[in-house]
Amino acid sequence: MYKDLNVLLAIFILIQYCICITNAGSVTVSGISSGAYMAVQFHVAFSSVVQGAGVIAGGPYYCANNDVLIATTSCMADPSLINLTELYAATDFAASTLTIDPTSNLASTKVWIYSGMKDTVVVQGVVKKLETYYQHYIDASQINTTYNIPSEHSFVTDNFGNNCSYLGPDYINNCNFNSAYNLLSFILPTEINPPSTTNSSKENFVEIDQSQFIPYGTALDAGLYDYAFAYIPPQCQQRNKGVCSVHIAYHGCLQTIPLIGDTFYVNTGYNEIADTNNLIILYPQAQANTLNPKGCFDWWGYTGADYASQLGVQMLTVKKMLDYLISEYNI
Repeated sequence: MYKDLNVLLAIFILIQYCICITNAGSVTVSGISSGAYMAVQFHVAFSSVVQGAGVIAGGPYYCANNDVLIATTSCMADPSLINLTELYAATDFAASTLTIDPTSNLASTKVWIYSGMKDTVVVQGVVKKLETYYQHYIDASQINTTYNIPSEHSFVTDNFGNNCSYLGPDYINNCNFNSAYNLLSFILPTEINPPSTTNSSKENFVEIDQSQFIPYGTALDAGLYDYAFAYIPPQCQQRNKGVCSVHIAYHGCLQTIPLIGDTFYVNTGYNEIADTNNLIILYPQAQANTLNPKGCFDWWGYTGADYASQLGVQMLTVKKMLDYLISEYNI
């Protein structure tokens, strides 16, 4: 009886906030660290929409189980404590209550996974648990992994950032490896062109009032900044139906606008790929609050127990921004 009531409640809320199937040419997602966990959540929860995920230094869906202690121990430093059988059960239960899309959708998607050999923040064993988690739902041929680059905990590029083995701000390291290009090459449904060799034009950035898409509470309560950014190449600004696709790129902890300004959404390499591949890049923005002092996206439950489902305030906000871009640019 109670499960039936949960299903009815979920249906009511989903209808209230109009979380519907998005008719888009291609929607993909990626992230680093807390953004990687967020990318996994968004991929699993909206698998009827998202065709691929790129995950840098992140672990399995619902790893933290709504518990910050589990998040900071098992899901970062001690993978032996991660019980995948329990996570499969939690995922399947969420699907049965209609708070995430059917897990059968995952079978047709692709996943690109990266973990640096020297990562001391989210150790490789945690990321390898993610690989095993995905193999429960996706054929191994549709999962690409990179574990052999000697990088610390960082978003890895081929031309910007700190020394490859450095740990610290802005958590972007130059390891002569273009993460953005490699992940998009694998998860996008068609072969992509090489990135532009010139810096992307700042005129192509659009500031989005992220706060207007937050379904309830304040931006601060939701751990979200008042605004986000989207990079819209000129060919996508023409609003021609079917020309462009959308990729969502989540930053990690300590990579918020108050801390590093535009560094993440300007220098991680996504925009140069967008220029040559008819791709819009959406950069959601988190912000620090009392329960989230490092400005992480929510992957342990600081915004509420439904954080990893379609009902989570951050998940809802990003989905509504995605729908806005698809509608506004006639995708």
